[in-house]
Amino acid sequence: MLSWVQVVGGVRRRQHVEKESETFADGQSKPEEETMLLDFMDAHRAELVDFTARLVATPSPNLPGDERAVVEVIQTELTRLGLEGAEVVAKHPDRPNLLLRLQGQQPGPTLMLCGHSDTKPVGDLSAWKTDPLVPVIENGKMYGLGTTDMKGAVAAMVYATAALKGCVADLAGDLLLVINADEERTMEFGSGFLSSDYGLRADIALLGEPSGIDGPEFEYLHVVSRGISCFKVRVRGTQMHSSLTDRLEAVNAHVVLARVLTFMQERLALTFTSHPLCPAPTVNLGVQVTGGVGYGVCPGVAEFQSDIRVLPGMTHAQLKVDLQRCLEACRQEMPGLEVELEFESPPLDWFPPTEVSTTHPLVDQLLQASEQVLGFRPQLSTFPGGSDAKNFQGTAGIPTIPSFGPGWLPLAHGPNECVGVESLVQAAKIYAVAAQAYLSGDSARGDSAGGNFDRQGSRDRS
Repeated sequence: MLSWVQVVGGVRRRQHVEKESETFADGQSKPEEETMLLDFMDAHRAELVDFTARLVATPSPNLPGDERAVVEVIQTELTRLGLEGAEVVAKHPDRPNLLLRLQGQQPGPTLMLCGHSDTKPVGDLSAWKTDPLVPVIENGKMYGLGTTDMKGAVAAMVYATAALKGCVADLAGDLLLVINADEERTMEFGSGFLSSDYGLRADIALLGEPSGIDGPEFEYLHVVSRGISCFKVRVRGTQMHSSLTDRLEAVNAHVVLARVLTFMQERLALTFTSHPLCPAPTVNLGVQVTGGVGYGVCPGVAEFQSDIRVLPGMTHAQLKVDLQRCLEACRQEMPGLEVELEFESPPLDWFPPTEVSTTHPLVDQLLQASEQVLGFRPQLSTFPGGSDAKNFQGTAGIPTIPSFGPGWLPLAHGPNECVGVESLVQAAKIYAVAAQAYLSGDSARGDSAGGNFDRQGSRDRS
């Protein structure tokens, strides 16, 4: 006997259907609750896709940063699905964060499913083939701003939560759904606020950032999130009337900058230990170049901005040493060179990397659920960019898997962003099945982090 909740016209109806045991792609029988979860998603496929479209059609660009309208859409859907008790908390009224706890019937860990509700701005509208705020489905993909980053994952997590409430009778621990603001800019009003002032607690978190890069969606399960350090290198020359540079001694700051930039590109050596899932940091010198006054003026000051994507084990102090050592070598080869290093203000000066052990029980549950739903296991890898894991893990102490969600990372922050329609349903299935397995009791007892649990399902850290 199978049972799931179907929502028709806003009314929750529990369906009972006699059904033979189903099997996964590997031929093994599905436990009854897993079958119920998967059937729930198939029954609600159209609603999930429609919900995603409504999220995309509700603007939440950051900048300027205002997630109130999209959070209202999410609240309405939670109510329609019978998910009551959502809490909205905010450091500023325009920047709401939404939290919903699905409390288990037995003590156990708290599993946090998390997605951000903001997007990057539209950017160059002329580069979009469709209106970025009018979702269009074409060739099995939904196009629109935020489809891949990451309103598709948000919708999937909402429906995974609904499926768990409707289909699973006995969770050992809590599921905490968190939809946070301000991931795309400062993180101050989202994960920063939640991790510090609000005091968010959980035992493990999963972020739904897109995990396809140059292959299929769900290509990777990212367990490492690289950090970032942003800085400027500034050189000085001689600001003077440009008509006299052939008669008087003059130093063109832009010409000097080009030499310094080239020197650093060829000679910068960083101190790091190669990581099994990411062998080296990524160095991006000269991501922006500025300086000079204009026609008629020999440029007296020029600078270039740079960012370095750092690995676990690297430190800000050592990075400073490495950069200054390179600039000192440059001074030795360019007598008279005036060059200085300036790091950006926090948090861009040092955005720490994070890592979750590949042996964590949730990692295994996600891999197993993926194999069941997708027919393959994603590769374990490193998320190339930064993520809210920086605050959730670095500040709140919650081990955070930085990326496993529908979509392709290279399409984020650019025109013609899209997500596979089928992958929305697959994501919801994977989240629900993995969460059910992790909160089954056996997996919770095997949590490598260990610890005692309080009545709310969070580990007692006293």
